Amino acid sequence: MVAKGICVDGSSDKPLEIIKVEIADVESRLAGEIKVEGRVKDGVPHLTKVGDLDVDVSLEGNILLCRQAPHQPNIITSVSSILDDEENVNITYMSFGWSAQRKQALMVIGVDEKPSKKALKKIDETPAVDEFVFLAF
Repeated sequence: MVAKGICVDGSSDKPLEIIKVEIADVESRLAGEIKVEGRVKDGVPHLTKVGDLDVDVSLEGNILLCRQAPHQPNIITSVSSILDDEENVNITYMSFGWSAQRKQALMVIGVDEKPSKKALKKIDETPAVDEFVFLAF
């Protein structure tokens, strides 16, 4: 993973409030470069935006980002059963974000360990998932 364009404007006198990062060169089905924004909350970095989608996710551990059309039936059950039931990967949190026009949704899943390639392939093949990427911090 390569972070480009990091805007860090913080010091001990002026604490870091906003970070903008472009993530490139990752194994991903998210189209093109991934533009993300974040904030530091209580000393912990949080992801607050992925593309045009708003989220609020602590950037600790492992994260799976899944983009899908909104209102996809059983998307949570499908992805969580692949991770939990089949792979025994614990889900530590889930968060959702919507585009302003509600034409896209982003599901963010925190997991305690990296899912296997087999699990990631199954998530990739889930009909409701348009694009996804796994990130480890």
